[in-house]
Amino acid sequence: MNSYLIASVAFLCIFGGALSGLFFQRFLPEHHLSKESQDSVKLGAGLIATMAALILGLLVSSSKGTYDRVNGLINEAAANAINLDTTLKNYGPGAALLHQQLRDRVIMVRSDIWPNDSNNRKKSSEAFKNETPVTTLSVSIASLQADNPASVQLRNLALQTLADLNRERWQIAVESSSKLPIKLVVIPVFWITFLTFVYGLFAPRNGTVTTVLFFCSLSIAGAIYLICEMSMPLDGTIKVPSQPFDTAIELIGR
Repeated sequence: MNSYLIASVAFLCIFGGALSGLFFQRFLPEHHLSKESQDSVKLGAGLIATMAALILGLLVSSSKGTYDRVNGLINEAAANAINLDTTLKNYGPGAALLHQQLRDRVIMVRSDIWPNDSNNRKKSSEAFKNETPVTTLSVSIASLQADNPASVQLRNLALQTLADLNRERWQIAVESSSKLPIKLVVIPVFWITFLTFVYGLFAPRNGTVTTVLFFCSLSIAGAIYLICEMSMPLDGTIKVPSQPFDTAIELIGR
């Protein structure tokens, strides 16, 4: 989903509706522009404006919810990675080699989700396909020698933390792969285009009115852009920050 393209098309439709209203105003008979006609049309336009505002509000809330859920899962995954590293340290020298495996895994996931090279950007769904490091790390932890109850408890805790980390990883993949249905954007844009057409139809034809309608259309297009961007938390320009994983990479193995 190209957020810039969708927002640009939305702006052209909405502002085009306003310009069309200003243009066709001159062809209406005088009695169609009377105060009584305007009051009647404004009643219907107010109803449509209320529905459009409600739908846009729901879309913003839904998209922000998706963004926040993925952000929360990434924070939890980074925290679990640090917790797993701490558990392995408490296990003792027998788990010394596992710190680097864990760090390599976190670095790989971090570079897949937030690639440094923008020309080699991967899709978020491709960031979770490689299962080998997880399987290797799981087998390595399960193979640790446990000679006393404390070692057994630490090993089980490490395996449980790794399982939680893997579950969160797939939750991130599922949440970020869901796409916003385009019809949920098209219908409100159609309503608002009709509204700006009505406003242009009864507004005075001058520069001030045109400027206000321009910025109104730009504002709605900006809202559409934010909706599209936040519905794709691992793609686009408004991405979930990588700071939690950077912190985990910095702390693991120390």
